[in-house]
Amino acid sequence: RARPILNSIQARIKDSAHVLNNIGGILDKQGKYNEALDYYQRALKIREKFYPVGHADIATSLNNIGLVLSDQIRYDEALDYHQRALKIREKFYPSGHVDIATSLNNIGNILYNQGKYDEALEYYQRALNIDQEFQPTGHADIAYSLNNIGLILSCQGKYDEALDYHQRALKIREKFYPSDHADIATSLNNIGVILYNQGKYDEAFDYHQRALKIREKCYPSGHVDIATSLNNMGLIFYHEGKYDEALDYHQRALKIQEKFYPSGHVDIATSLHNIGKILNRQGKYDEALNYYQRALKIRQKFYPSGHVDMAASLHKIGKILCYQGKYDGALDYYQRALKMRKKLYPLGHVKIADNLNNIGVCYENQNKQKMALDYYRHALAMYEKLFLVGHPRRQRAENIIHRLTKQN
Repeated sequence: RARPILNSIQARIKDSAHVLNNIGGILDKQGKYNEALDYYQRALKIREKFYPVGHADIATSLNNIGLVLSDQIRYDEALDYHQRALKIREKFYPSGHVDIATSLNNIGNILYNQGKYDEALEYYQRALNIDQEFQPTGHADIAYSLNNIGLILSCQGKYDEALDYHQRALKIREKFYPSDHADIATSLNNIGVILYNQGKYDEAFDYHQRALKIREKCYPSGHVDIATSLNNMGLIFYHEGKYDEALDYHQRALKIQEKFYPSGHVDIATSLHNIGKILNRQGKYDEALNYYQRALKIRQKFYPSGHVDMAASLHKIGKILCYQGKYDGALDYYQRALKMRKKLYPLGHVKIADNLNNIGVCYENQNKQKMALDYYRHALAMYEKLFLVGHPRRQRAENIIHRLTKQN
C-alpha cells in the first residue's frame, strides 16, 4: 500500500511543476520577468529531482528560463540554458523533432541580439531545415524560421534576399492565422524595416501602419510591440524631414517602453537615441547630447562586451562634440566606436567607412591635413569595395581627397 501512496505523492509533485511552469508563462507574457524566473526555476528544481536526467520536461524548463533571461538581456546566461536544453533534446528526441528546431531558433535569437550574425544564421538555417522536412507545408514554425533568417540578411544589408524571406513568412502567416494575429504584424513590421532601409519610405510607412493597427487591436492596454511600430514610423518621418511628427512618435514609444520596462531596457535606449537624432538635426545639440548619453549609459549596462548599437551611440556623441568644436572629445568617441565596429564587422562595413570619414573631418577641422587625408583615403578604399562609381558616399570622399591634395 505504501508504494501507490508514494507514487500518488510524486505524481502530484510533478503536476505542481507543470502548474508552476504555466504560472511562469503567464508572468513572462505580462513582462514580470523576475517573478516568471522564480516560478520557472521552482519548476526546474522539482523536475530535476523527480525526473530522470535528460527528460524532455527538464529541457522545457531550461528553455523557458533561457527565454526570460534573454528578455532581461542576460544573453550569456540565456545561451547556457538554451544550449543545455538543446543537448537534452538532441539526445531525447529523433533528429528532426520540432523542439530541437525551437532550441536552435532560441540560440540563434541570442546570437542575433549579440550581433553575431553569421553564427545566428547557421542556427536559424538548421532550424528551418528541420521545420521544412518535418512540419507540414505552410506551418507557422516554418514562417518563424524564415522570419529569423530574414532578420539576419537585413542586418547584413542583403535587403532583396531578406525581403524574399519575410514575404514568404508573411504569406504563410496570413494563411495560417486570423488576419489580426500578432505574428502577421511582426512580418509586416519587418518588411517595413527593409523598405525603409531601401529608401522606399511611403511603402514602408504603409506596412508599419498595418502592423500598428493589428498591434493596437491585439494589445488594447499597450505593449512594447506598439512602441516598436511607433519608433519605426517616427524614423520615416525623420527621413522625410518631418521632425515634429517624428518626435511625437518617438516620445509616444518611449512612454510605453518606460511603463513596461521600469528597470530599464535596450528598447528604451533605442527611443532615446532616436529622439537624440531629431534634436541633433534641429540644431539642439546640448539636448541631443543628453539623450545620446542616456542611451549610451543603458547600452553599456546591457552590452558590456560591445554591440552595434553601443558603437552607434559612441559615434553620435562624437558627431555632436565635433559640431560643437570639441574635437579632442569627438575623436575619443569616434575612435572607441571605430574599435568596436572593426571587432563587430571584421570584413568591413559602411559604418566603419563613415567612422573613418568622420575622424578625417575632425582632423581636418584641427588643421591636421596629413592625418585627415590618411583617414579619408581609408574611408574611400572601403567605399570603393562597397559602392559603385558615382555613389554619393564614394563621390564625396573622392572630392574631399582631391580638394585636400590640391591644397597641399
